[in-house]
Formats: sequence, structure tokens, C-alpha cells
Amino acid sequence: MTQRDTVLVLGTLVVAIGLSAILFVGAVASAPAESASRPRVFFDPRGSLPPARTISEAQSRVPQPFSIIVPLQRGVSDSARDAAGFLLVLLITASTLVLAQGQVVAAYRTMLGGWRAQARVLGTGLAVIGLAVSAVVLSSVVFLGFVAGTMPRFAFGIPVALQVGMTAFAVLAVFALLVGAVGFAAASWRLGDVIFRARWLSRYATQVPAPLVALVGATLLYLALQIPAIDVVILVAIAAYAIGAVVTARLANEGSPA
Repeated sequence: MTQRDTVLVLGTLVVAIGLSAILFVGAVASAPAESASRPRVFFDPRGSLPPARTISEAQSRVPQPFSIIVPLQRGVSDSARDAAGFLLVLLITASTLVLAQGQVVAAYRTMLGGWRAQARVLGTGLAVIGLAVSAVVLSSVVFLGFVAGTMPRFAFGIPVALQVGMTAFAVLAVFALLVGAVGFAAASWRLGDVIFRARWLSRYATQVPAPLVALVGATLLYLALQIPAIDVVILVAIAAYAIGAVVTARLANEGSPA
């Protein structure tokens, strides 16, 4: 074994020991102090998760030599969670560009134009979201009134009715997420296209493929969602813009002559 191989093996061993120590500290620090009793129903308050421990509390639960790793473990956990969320956004954007290319292109075309076109898409999305929220609230009230007034007459009527209602709501939520994914991919593509039209990037605009341009836009949108003060406003704006683009493209497609 050469000296280079020895250094490589030792470095791998050090990395493995460090990762093992971080995982050990995370497991010990997050382990419950006592086994909680099994809740009778899923919304039993006794079955809720305990609050997260502070760094000082976590350090008191691990052996003394590993206590200095607790802050590092917390930082690694937070970074891994952020990286997982960013990777999920990129995967959804890339998958939508591949599997729903026609719908993404149609939504992207509705985003072309001046501020009036952008305002029309955004306004359409806000109107659709408002109507959807109103419909969900109204249907929930009607459904719960029906369950409370009619289902108690039948055996297992309330659990079955709630299960059917939750299933229908899940199907509608999946459909809304698919529409949002198409619109988000188109919005990311549009934002990346605008960025690459800048003076110092315009010479690379024709050389960069469209999927990479969309991933750049998705990255910027994800970073914008990390702003603490206005993250909710940005999330609503992105969702409205994405849904408005899909709805506008659909209406334009139905209104065009065959």
C-alpha cells in the first residue's frame, strides 16, 4: 500500500468516525426521556411531539466528550433539511419539464409580454385561489353538516363519511399540486430567461439549454422563499402567478379555433 493509499484510507476513516459521532449525538439528543403512552385517537394531545430541546439541554443528555458536537449536529441537520428541500424543488421542476413539456410551454407563452400581461396572469391566479378557498370552506361546512346530521343514524357512518371526504380532498389537493408544478416550472423558465437576457449574460443565452435556464430560475425562487419577513407573501405571489399562467393558457387553448 502506497503512502497515498494510506492517507486516503485514514481520511475516509476520519470522515466515517465524524459522521458516526454526529449521528450518535443526534440520536441521543432527540431520544425521548420516557416512553409515551399510546394515544387512543390520532388527535389525542398526549400523542403530540414534545418541543425541541435547546442546545444546552441536548448537551446534558449526551456523554461529555460528545457534548461539543451538539451545535455542529444541529447545524448539519438544518443544512441537510434545507438541501433536501432545494433538491426536491429541482427534481419537481426538472420532472415537470420532461413529463409535461407541452403544458409548460403553453403556460410559458402566456407569461410573455409587458406588465399588463404579467398583471393579467397574476390577477387570474389570485381570483382562482380565492374561488378555490371559498369553495373548499363552503363544501367543508356543507359536508360536516351532512355528516353530523345524517351519518349518526348508520353504524360506522361518521368514520366512513370522514374517510371518503378526506380521500376526495386528497385527490383535489394532488390535482392542485400538479397544476402548481406546471405553473412553477413555467415561471422558473420565464425568470431564468429574463436573467439570461441581461447585458453581461446575453451572449450565453443561446448556449444554455432551456432546462438549465429553468433550474436557475427555480433556484432563485427557492432562495426568495427563504426571506423570513416576506416569505408568505412571496409564496402566495408565486402560487398565484403559476396557477394563473396555467389557467390562462387553458382558456386560450379552448378559445382558439380548431
